[in-house]
Amino acid sequence: MKTPFRGGFFLLSILTFFQSAFSQSQISGTVLDSDHQPLPYANIFLLRSADSSFVKGAISDETGVFQIEGATGGPCVVEITMLGYEPYRSKAIDLSASTPEVDLGQITLQENTAELQTVEVTAKKPFYEQKIDRLVINVENSITSAGSSALEVLERSPGIVVNRQSNLLSIAGKNGVIVMINGKINRMPIEAVVQMLAGMPSANIEKIEIITTPPANFDAEGNAGYINIVMKVTNDQGLNGSYTFSGGYGRGEIASAGINFNFRKKGLNLYGDYSFSRDAQDQLFAIDRQVMLEGKLVRTDTRSERSPVQQNHNARLGLDLNLGPRTVLGVLVSGYDNRWSMDAINYSTISLDGVPDTLLTIVNDEINHWQHGGANLNIQHTFREEETLTFDADYLRYGNENPTHYNISYADAAGNLLRHEQTFSGKVTPLEVGVGKLDYTRRFSEKLKLETGIKGTRSHFHNNVKVAHLDNGTELIDSSLTAQYQLSESIAAAYGALDMKLDEKSDLKLGLRYEYTNSNLGSAEQPDIVDRQYGNLFPSVFLSRSFNENNSANISYSRRITRPTFNDMAPFVIFLDPYTFFSGNAALQPSISNNVKLDYRFKTALFSFEYSVEDSAIANFQVRTIEGTNQQLIAAENMKNRKTASFTLAFPIQVSKWYRMQNNLVGTWQVANTFIDGAPIQVSSKYIQAVWIHSFTLPKDFSAEVVGFYRSRALFGASVALPMGAINLGIQKKFRDNFGTLRFGIDDLLNTLRFRSEIDYPEYNLVSKANIDFSQRTYKLTYTRHFGNSKLKGARQRETGAEEERRRVN
Repeated sequence: MKTPFRGGFFLLSILTFFQSAFSQSQISGTVLDSDHQPLPYANIFLLRSADSSFVKGAISDETGVFQIEGATGGPCVVEITMLGYEPYRSKAIDLSASTPEVDLGQITLQENTAELQTVEVTAKKPFYEQKIDRLVINVENSITSAGSSALEVLERSPGIVVNRQSNLLSIAGKNGVIVMINGKINRMPIEAVVQMLAGMPSANIEKIEIITTPPANFDAEGNAGYINIVMKVTNDQGLNGSYTFSGGYGRGEIASAGINFNFRKKGLNLYGDYSFSRDAQDQLFAIDRQVMLEGKLVRTDTRSERSPVQQNHNARLGLDLNLGPRTVLGVLVSGYDNRWSMDAINYSTISLDGVPDTLLTIVNDEINHWQHGGANLNIQHTFREEETLTFDADYLRYGNENPTHYNISYADAAGNLLRHEQTFSGKVTPLEVGVGKLDYTRRFSEKLKLETGIKGTRSHFHNNVKVAHLDNGTELIDSSLTAQYQLSESIAAAYGALDMKLDEKSDLKLGLRYEYTNSNLGSAEQPDIVDRQYGNLFPSVFLSRSFNENNSANISYSRRITRPTFNDMAPFVIFLDPYTFFSGNAALQPSISNNVKLDYRFKTALFSFEYSVEDSAIANFQVRTIEGTNQQLIAAENMKNRKTASFTLAFPIQVSKWYRMQNNLVGTWQVANTFIDGAPIQVSSKYIQAVWIHSFTLPKDFSAEVVGFYRSRALFGASVALPMGAINLGIQKKFRDNFGTLRFGIDDLLNTLRFRSEIDYPEYNLVSKANIDFSQRTYKLTYTRHFGNSKLKGARQRETGAEEERRRVN
C-alpha cells in the first residue's frame, strides 16, 4: 500500500505557521472548587479598575481553564462568578504594556453556604429547528412521537424518504445516507440500519439531526449526507435520569421501555442508558410482476402474509474522568442485540396470457440477527482556552446470522399437488473494525480558528453464504450459490479547515480533506475479485452573512463520495424464492457528488435550495429479468449520473397563545441517466413532501398535537415510489411535583400508511407493482418520569473516532 500521508508535513507546516503568526497576548488561569477539582463554565469578566466597566468576557472550559486575549487599556481586574459559589475578584492587572501575558494560576472558588431556593425554568423547543448546516428534530418535545420508533419519526421528517420494500433511506431524493448514533457512524448495511431504527424507541432519543452539507472534519462518505441520532444525556450534578414505559396495539402488540442515568461528582461523570422494544404487528405484502417469455405474457401475482417479531436491546455505558486541570479521559462501551424473526405464508399464481397455470404455496421462516459490541477511548488535552488536542481509538465488532427455511409446494391451476421442495438459504457475516483519530483545534483570535486532523481505519469482513436443497432429509448444497468471501479495506484521511470572521456580519469556513482507500475482495477460489487503490480530494466552502436581525443567508459547496458497501460488491447470490434472487456486483464503482446549497432566513421562516450532480450514482435493489426465464435478479448498480434539485420551505405560525403551527414543504426534481440491459435510459421525477404540526396548550397541564405528512411520487433508481401519507395525533398530561408525564397517541389515524412502488419498462421486460402494508392504525400509551436532583452542570460533549465506520458493514 502506498503511503497516504504525503500531505502530513504540509498540514504540520500550516499549523506551525499559524501558531507563530497569530499568537497574541493573554490573561489565563484555571478555576477550581474547594476540593481542587476543575470548575467548567464559570463566568470570567475583565473589568476596568477605575469604574468596573466591562472590557471582555470568557467562560472556563471543561478543565476549568480560561483565556482572555487582546485586551489593552490600563489597569483592570478579573472577576469570576458561578452559581452556588462566592465571587472571586483579582488584584489590579496593568495592561499598559505592549504584549502582556498574565497567568493567574489556580483560582479556588468557595461554595456559597446560603442555600438557594429551587427555581424551575421551563422552555420548549420547536419540533423542527433549522440551523446553518442541519435540520434538528427535537424528538423529546413531540407528543405524537411518544411510543414511536426512530424510523417512524424519520418517516414523517422533511426530505426523508423511507423505502419499506427495500429497507432504504434517502435525503432529498439521494441515496448514500450515513446514520450516526451520538456521532458514531453505524457500519451495518443500510437495510440492517433500517431494521435497527425500526426497533429503537424514541423515548431515549433527545433529537435527530439531518446534515446535508457536512464540513471537512466529517468523513467524505455519503453523497446524501448524515442522519445523527442524539441519545438523551442529563447535565445535572449527582445522580439523575429518566425512565419510560410504552405499550400499544395495532395489528399486533408493540411495547418498549428505557432508562438513562447520569452521575456527576467533582471530576467524574458516569452515564449510560438501556432500551428494549418489541414489535409484533402483522404485515401484508402484495407484488405483481409480468414478463414476456417465448411470446407469452407470464404474470406472477404474489400475496405474502407475514408475522414478524422484532426485539431490540440497546445499551451504552460511559465514563469521563478529569486527570488534571487540562486533561480529560473518556471511556465508552456500547452494544446491541437486534433480532428480527418472521413466519410467513406466500401464495403465488403464475398465469400464461391471463390463464392461471401454476399455483405456489411457500411457507418460510426467517431470522435476521445482528449483534454488536464496541469500545472507545478518548483523551482530550486543553493547552489553553480554545486550543485542544483530541485522540480517539475505537474497536467495533459486528456479527450477523440470517438463516431462512422454505417449504415450497407446486400445484396446477386446479390445485392438484405437482411436487414439494425444501430449501435453506443462510448467511453468516462477522466484521471487525479498528479506528484511530487525532484532531487539533485552535482559535488564534476572534476572527480565525484552525481545525486539522488525521484518521486511519482498518476493516476486515467475512461473508459466508450457503444455499442447500433437502431431498428425503439429505442436504444437497448448491455449489453455484454457496461461497465464502472476505474483504480487507483501509482508509486513511487528513483534513484542514479554517473558520474566518470576515466582518461583524460575515463568516467564512474553508475546508479540504484527502482520503486514500485500499480495498481487496476475494475468496479462496477467486482471489482479487476487487483490488482497488484510489485517493480523492474533498473541498468544502461555507459562507454566511447576517444582514440584520431578521435576515440572513448561507451558501455552501462540498464534494463527497459514496463507496460500495461490502455486500454490494461480493459476487454472491442469495435465494429469496424460486423466481427471485439477490446478488452482489463486483463491478460496482464509487460515486462522487458535487453539492451546492443556499439558505435564506427571514425572521423564523427559512428557505433552502440545493443542487447536486452524482457521477456513477449507486442505485440499490435494482431489478433485472434473467433473459429467457421468469426469474428476477436484484442487485446494486451504477447509474451514469443523477442530478437532483430540491427546495425546502419551513415556517412556524403562532396562531394564538395556545395554538402553534409548524409548516414544512420540500420539493424535489430529479433526473437519472442509467442503463437497462446495456441500453441507456433517462428517468425523471418531480415530487413534494409536506409536514404539518399543530400544537395546542390546554388547561390543567394538558397539551395536544396533530401531525400530518404527505409525499407524492418519488424516484428510486429506475423504480417509482407512489404517493403516501398519514395523520397522527396525541394528548399529554403532565403531573405536578415530578410525578411524570402520561401520553396517549394514535398513529396512522386514517389507516393510509402503505408503501407502494412500481416499475414500468415493458420493452426491457420490467413491469411490476408492489403494495407493502407494514403497519395499521396503532394506539399507544406512554409514561415517562425523571428522577434525581437538578443542579445544572454542563455535560462534556464529545464524539468518538468511528464517525464513518458504522455504516459500511455491508
